Amino acid sequence: MTSEVISEYFCKIPCGENIPLDNPHSVSVSLPKIQDVIDYEEGKSSVIDKMKSGYPRFFRNPFVTQLTQFIKKKYKISDAEKLIPITSIHAKIIIEKALNVSFECIEDKYKNAFLIINSEDENEKKYADFIRNAGLIISSRKAEETLYNYNLIKTVFVEETVNEKKAISNIKNTLSEAYGTSSNKVVLSNCGMNALFTATEVLVSVQKKFWKTEIVQLGWLYVDTMEIIERKENSHVQINIFDLNQLENWLERNHQKVAVLITEVVSNPLLQCVDLPRLHELCSRFSIKLIIDNTLATPYCVDVLPYCDVVVESLTKFACGNADLLFGAIIAKNNALVSLLSENVIPPFEGEVKRLGFEILDYENRVNRISENTILLHDYLKTQSKVVEIKSVFHEDSLGNFSKIQKGNLVPGLLSVVFDEDLAHYYDKLELAKGPSLGTEFTLAMPYVYLAHYDYLKSESGLSKLNELGINPNLLRISVGAEPIEDIINVFQLVLE
Repeated sequence: MTSEVISEYFCKIPCGENIPLDNPHSVSVSLPKIQDVIDYEEGKSSVIDKMKSGYPRFFRNPFVTQLTQFIKKKYKISDAEKLIPITSIHAKIIIEKALNVSFECIEDKYKNAFLIINSEDENEKKYADFIRNAGLIISSRKAEETLYNYNLIKTVFVEETVNEKKAISNIKNTLSEAYGTSSNKVVLSNCGMNALFTATEVLVSVQKKFWKTEIVQLGWLYVDTMEIIERKENSHVQINIFDLNQLENWLERNHQKVAVLITEVVSNPLLQCVDLPRLHELCSRFSIKLIIDNTLATPYCVDVLPYCDVVVESLTKFACGNADLLFGAIIAKNNALVSLLSENVIPPFEGEVKRLGFEILDYENRVNRISENTILLHDYLKTQSKVVEIKSVFHEDSLGNFSKIQKGNLVPGLLSVVFDEDLAHYYDKLELAKGPSLGTEFTLAMPYVYLAHYDYLKSESGLSKLNELGINPNLLRISVGAEPIEDIINVFQLVLE
């Protein structure tokens, strides 16, 4: 992506526009003012009706909506029933097993699957939440291709791709080289959440024969990850990632039942880093499988595979760089795990494979450029009196831990900042892309709490919880882009100086 193309994002992007612009497979959407974000969260039509895109696990892509409506009509489904689109019959089996329920289902000739539920089914949200958590949603490119095959659209979106065989090779080789392993240890998934869900299910099943079924959550993790853990009958949560003495004491009393520990390197949105070598030692001592979500740090910034059993990564983020697909990967330590993971994962659609196979070729270069910009933007923001707090791996609580696993001088491409006034005062004035997701080549700002934990803002108990977590409601997460650093700094200068 050239600097000329990137620069088009340094402007006021209208509410509801695709991010990336003019791309029907966008996984972000422009929410340029805090009031837009609030109205979106409240479900107000003034914003919802403008939205051409959104994060796919929370917002149904227009291609998917059109296909679902067509299938409902084609199969003469009455208005008393609803269709829920999912990836495949395999996904249906996963849902039924997890929720202990049975569904009627339509599978069309292109292997798309649609659950049939009663329009008044009080469990609809429960089904939808699980589908979101486990990453079982249909690909927008699959929906687009199906619409084209049914002659419902005349063309498909033209984009740069490589053929499927070459794409798989590009993706697996890039990841295996970055993680320091062989390409046959890389398992591809239709999205990052399915990668994490599958890894969790497989490792718990492996540990069951030792009567170990409990999951430990270390840190305040991505919302869907925490919801996966909450669904388990047995789980333990420790939010403070720095107090491994506390964790060790708890494990000494309870390790016999613990199957898996899940954490992030680094955490979202505070960018905190656990002492991974010591955590690995604890898990090894107590025969606990360790899953690391390495999405934010990437394999170019940190070396994590030696310290865990499985790494998961959302390739939607930095590996893609353009926020125009969903994709995930699992990197396993041993071949036995690879076999089990491959049997259980939801594979990516070939259209997503072809696209990522092109985009991932610039992964390392992208991370290098973004890392350099992140360091320079951090240095600039430190000098600004209106910036009262910056969360990053440079923070004193994480720098020592991060340095133990850091590769070279690279840092994750994110900064979380708090200003001296309410977020809207600065957020609304920023002339850059503003919306969900991260890891893009263009700088992308997200009002984190408003989009990830909006309900917490609506009650005293919620605000108290945020305070307990050390997450300021006015925190702005900045996914630093690869634009010329002078241009990025200029955007912030215009509102800070």
